[in-house]
Amino acid sequence: MNIYWITVRKIGDLCSTTTIALADGLSKEGHSLTMLGPESSNKPSQKSWKHIELSQSSIRGLKAASLAKSAIKWFKQNRHIDVDAVILDWQVASKLAPLLKSFGHPMILMDRSPPADASFLARLQWREWSKAWKLVTNKVLLRGCVVSDHHSAFVRKRFNVPPPHVHILPAGVDLQLFRPSAEEQISTEIRFVYHGRLDKNRGILSLPMLIQKLNSNGVLARLTLVGEGDAFSTLRHMSNSFEWMKVHPKMEHAKIADLLSTQHIGLLPMPESKVWKLASPLKRSEYFACGLLVLGTKHGGHEVSKSCSGWMKLFPQREFHEASVEWLKQFDINDFTQLSEEARSYAEEHCSWKHSVSNLITALHESIKEA
Repeated sequence: MNIYWITVRKIGDLCSTTTIALADGLSKEGHSLTMLGPESSNKPSQKSWKHIELSQSSIRGLKAASLAKSAIKWFKQNRHIDVDAVILDWQVASKLAPLLKSFGHPMILMDRSPPADASFLARLQWREWSKAWKLVTNKVLLRGCVVSDHHSAFVRKRFNVPPPHVHILPAGVDLQLFRPSAEEQISTEIRFVYHGRLDKNRGILSLPMLIQKLNSNGVLARLTLVGEGDAFSTLRHMSNSFEWMKVHPKMEHAKIADLLSTQHIGLLPMPESKVWKLASPLKRSEYFACGLLVLGTKHGGHEVSKSCSGWMKLFPQREFHEASVEWLKQFDINDFTQLSEEARSYAEEHCSWKHSVSNLITALHESIKEA
């Protein structure tokens, strides 16, 4: 297949990890892929697919619209290219779909997450997100891709999309890059880690309080946070007061993998809000792959299908601190090695990107047949 993908992700940035993994997977399966997206100063070294940089506004709120305008101009200038299918990120779908439909290009929707910010801008983005899914309902876009069972159920109910037209592409992990450390065990203190957006609406500010309660209850614990966001300055200031807390700016993916292999428990603090209940957190798969136990709030976005009572603990948000402290007060550190191996085994069986790539290829083939 000759596939074109218009994405809002800056290729090479950490937020594009999923996009790059899926793109690499399509290429490895023998498909020709051209990505069209924003300019990026941190370009990946890959050669398996083509990347065309599009101009966009630097003004927040205008980025997606300006990128779509650039993509429209490019397709008009290259209207005779050989195209089997087009993937559209939801942020640009409603702007691009009318033109591409007039060219006869089969299209599918890529929805890695509804708007996540708690802001006025997010409310405007929800309108754009809804427009994109209505195009799937109206068969302008022939398939839609989501990240989880809950995400699928949400869009099918809201937009009356037939189940076969929604394909689930959960967040995966590079199992070669993210690996456990053979020597890593728990001796006296437990090392907790969270990496990703350090935004207040993700429950990040609850984590230092959890670690402080653990230490007060005789469970020696340390916390490492990595990322950027509106809580970064507050967290960095807090870390000056606690020797058990470190806060780092965002890191390259390889450095994240190295860091995780030295930790014991990965944290998923995101609350039970609409966005996080639909999610498939990339960090969850990375924690598993590195043999970390996982501790988080209990809702559909964090849960996995397989029973994992020993190496993954999810508690209701209102009980998160107290229940976590009680669990870890009773936790036998001698069990860590076995539980770590079970987490890694789960990642090897369920979290490889090959599952999502296969589902994406199926969505593309079915769209082409239906066009």
